[in-house]
Amino acid sequence: MKHLFIINPKARQISGRVDEIKNSIQKFFAANPRFNYSIHVSRWKRDASGYTLRYVTNSVEMVRVYSLGGSSTLFEVINGVLGLPNAQVAWFPFGKVNSLLYVFGGSAFDDFQSLQNLHSSPVITIDTIRAGSHYIINHILIGTEAEVFRMGNALEDRFRFGKNFSYIAAGILSGLTAKYNKYYRMEIDDKKSEGIFCSILLANSPVYGAGLRPAPEALLNDGYMDLYAIKRLPRSKFIAFIKDYETGNYKKWPQYITHYRCKKFKVSSDSSMTISLDGNLFYDTTMEFEINPQSLDFVCPPGIKLPGLPNWDSPDPDPGDPLDPGDLLDPRDLLDPGDLLDPRVPPDPEVPL
Repeated sequence: MKHLFIINPKARQISGRVDEIKNSIQKFFAANPRFNYSIHVSRWKRDASGYTLRYVTNSVEMVRVYSLGGSSTLFEVINGVLGLPNAQVAWFPFGKVNSLLYVFGGSAFDDFQSLQNLHSSPVITIDTIRAGSHYIINHILIGTEAEVFRMGNALEDRFRFGKNFSYIAAGILSGLTAKYNKYYRMEIDDKKSEGIFCSILLANSPVYGAGLRPAPEALLNDGYMDLYAIKRLPRSKFIAFIKDYETGNYKKWPQYITHYRCKKFKVSSDSSMTISLDGNLFYDTTMEFEINPQSLDFVCPPGIKLPGLPNWDSPDPDPGDPLDPGDLLDPRDLLDPGDLLDPRVPPDPEVPL
């Protein structure tokens, strides 16, 4: 097996530390010389997709591809290797929120940041969702929630308010102004629906963002997409609705939200829709989605069993706290702890290439 490391130098937890991270990887493999490895530092946006595709296609061996960055980096890696029979995907979460890891439980953060764990961990086979010509692993947002993501990022980048305050401010502004309510035409498997909707969530897992859990029925390996269509909300009910929605208690509001389980979904509108694919923004007037069951071999640390997910028994880490230990290598494995990455560095947001 070969080991390929894709490093996003623009991820803020990585920015300015690329050489440090590369040195840590090189030290690990110097102590384990029987393994074949390569390191690639992304040069521009979407570079990782093309590079991983070429690398894996040209290899006769199985390749374990490690994505070092946030959700955008993982998105690029998955879209490079999906469908290739000799590819496995591992993730070092160096992003702003790392929402997918909340599926595996709070204690999983440390395990996913240990090279000693990930280089020998087994894989679990999970579903992906085809979104147009791209693939996602976690969630799709259309409408207001996608705009909240866009506005929150803009507020954080421009004013440095902090991610929690930025997204709360963006959410309140979007919801109370009702600016992004839109008339949508939807095809859900063999059913059709249309009307004015505030937001649409298409989920492959129950969580997104910093531990929000709006999709309690969604599982990574059940062969279905879970669709939550939110109708136009009265301003007076918006705050109360959001509190229930983000904790999975949407059934308290049957007059405003409808849940579907489906394998195919098509949505269109007369004007451009804002669409977030695992945090990557796209704009179009129509897009088709389809579940791609059992399509990705995802490296998962031992002790985490997919049928039991979501694992919410462990406490969720505070997304504002440093990732602890936050080290690329496990201090039990190697050399000198001084050679490891500094665990005090906070999890700053990723800036996609």
